[in-house]
Amino acid sequence: MSRSNDSTTAAAMEGENGYSFGYPFAWTLINGLEMYYLPALVVFGSLGNCLSVYVVFATKMRRTSSSFYLAALALSDTGFLMSVLIAWLTLINVHIMNQQGFCQFFVYLTNVCSFLSAWFVVAFTVERFVAVCYPLRRQWMCTVNRAKILISCVTAAGLVLCSPVLLYSRPRLLENSAKPVCYIAEGWDKVASALNFLDTILTFALPFSLIVVLNSLIVRAVWHVESVRTSLKARASTKDSPPAVHQARVTKMLLVVSSVFFCFNLPAYAMRVYAYLQADGAATEVEFLAQKACNLLFNTNFGISFGLYCASGQNFRAAVAQLFHCQRQPKLRPGISKRSSTNQINHHGTETIRISGSVSGDHTIVFEKPWRDSFQLRPYPRPLQRPVAVCESIEDCYTPRKDYTAQM
Repeated sequence: MSRSNDSTTAAAMEGENGYSFGYPFAWTLINGLEMYYLPALVVFGSLGNCLSVYVVFATKMRRTSSSFYLAALALSDTGFLMSVLIAWLTLINVHIMNQQGFCQFFVYLTNVCSFLSAWFVVAFTVERFVAVCYPLRRQWMCTVNRAKILISCVTAAGLVLCSPVLLYSRPRLLENSAKPVCYIAEGWDKVASALNFLDTILTFALPFSLIVVLNSLIVRAVWHVESVRTSLKARASTKDSPPAVHQARVTKMLLVVSSVFFCFNLPAYAMRVYAYLQADGAATEVEFLAQKACNLLFNTNFGISFGLYCASGQNFRAAVAQLFHCQRQPKLRPGISKRSSTNQINHHGTETIRISGSVSGDHTIVFEKPWRDSFQLRPYPRPLQRPVAVCESIEDCYTPRKDYTAQM
C-alpha cells in the first residue's frame, strides 16, 4: 500500500474508533498539520513543480540533459501530490478515495510516482557521475536524446512494476469501521506484505545505495579537481572556463536534491520496515504517531522541488530571472527598431562607428581617413532613383552630387 493512503486509512479508522489519546498535544499537532498543512503543500508544491517545468522548457535550460531529469522529477512529484489531495479529502468527509475504481487508481498513481521520483534522482546522479568522473565522454553520453530515452524507459518500468497494487487494493469494510475504506482486499494480506517489502527495496533501498555510492565518487572527483585547480591558480592567474563553472553548479544542485531525498524519505521507509517486522503485533500509540509524522515528512519531499532548485541551482535562478525579466520588457511600437549606435574616436583621429541590433548582431564600420567636423555639414548622397533590379549599371541608380564627389 502507499504511504499517503496508509495514513489516510488510519486517520479514518481513528475517527470511527474514538481512540483514547495518551498524548493529546501530539495528536492535536499531527491532526492540525494533516488538516491545514497538507492542502497548502499540495497547492503551492504543485504550482512550484509546474513552474519548474515551464522554466526548463521556456529557457535555454532545455538544451541540457540534466534539465530534463529535473522536469521529469517535478512532474512525478506533482502526480504524487494529486494523490495526497484525494486522500486528504477523506478527512473532510469527501470519500472519493474509498470508492471502487478511484481507490485502485490513486493507490497505483501514488506508487508509480514515488518509484519514478526515486529513479529520476538516480538517473540524474548517474549523469553527473559521468560528467564529473568521465568528462571526455560527457559530450556523447549526456545528451538530450539519451535523457529522453532513459526517462521513457524508467517510466515504462514503473508502470509495469507497480501494476500489482491494482489487484489487491480496493474498498473494504474493516472490523471497527462504519464505512468502507481503501485498504488491502481480503485474502491478499500476505501477498501485499511481500510486495510492500519489494516496493521498499525498489523505491528506497536500491536507489539510495546507488545515490550514496555515486555521490561519494563524485565528491572525491570534485575534491581532486579542485585541489589541482587551486595549485594551477597559485602558479598562474587563470580563471575557470564557463563549462567548468556550469558543471560545478549542476553538481552542487545534485548533491542538495539527493541529500534532501535521503533525509525526507528515510524515516518513512524505516517505519515501513519496522511495521513489516512487527506485523503480528498491534501498533502502539507512539508508533502510530511516529508513522503519521514520518508520512508528513515523506509527503513534503514532493512539494519542495522548486524551492530546492532555486536555493541550490544558480543556473536555475538565472533562468527564472531571465524568464520573468523578458516578460516584463515593454513592447516596442511598430516602426521603431531596437538599435543603438555609438561613435568612438581613437587617438589617430579615426572614428569607429559601432551599430548594434538585436537581430543582425554587432557591425563595425571603420573610416581610415581623418574625420573633420566640417565633413558632417556635407550633403549625403541622393537615394536610389529606381530599383536595382531594373538598373543597367550602378551609375544609373546611384547619382551622387558633384560637390560631394569633389570632396571625396
